[in-house]
Amino acid sequence: MEIIESNEYMRLLSIFTLTALLALAAALCWPGDYMMSKDIGCAKASNARGKEICAALSESMEWTWMGHAIVSPGWRVTWEGLRETYCKAHVTAADIPALKELAKATDWRLESGAGNLITLIENASGKGAEPENSVFHPKNEQYVLKGGCGE
Repeated sequence: MEIIESNEYMRLLSIFTLTALLALAAALCWPGDYMMSKDIGCAKASNARGKEICAALSESMEWTWMGHAIVSPGWRVTWEGLRETYCKAHVTAADIPALKELAKATDWRLESGAGNLITLIENASGKGAEPENSVFHPKNEQYVLKGGCGE
């Protein structure tokens, strides 16, 4: 009888341990409040064009599960979202001042998206500082604007 009780105890202990580990993993991987929202701080932009571009970035964000090689669920600006913003908001070199302001944002997603749009604009002619192996260089097979905007 003791063997059966001992086996039952071990089974329950194993289930409890597994449940605790799963709960810990979920708690560590669950996104923070700001990653669960597409609110990247567009209301703080000081001019209408900045708000428009910010809104386009926010709208284009996609839910992803991976950060830089780690499980990190949340809304992010992807390369496709960057292309979508560039094309739909008709971003040009005239927008660089507004983008530079947006790149100072406290939300890293807006900061990164605005910075990437600046890099895209600066390299669209192929004369920018990005090397040919960069997704921002027109000669790269993975170029963000490959195929143009073809809406």
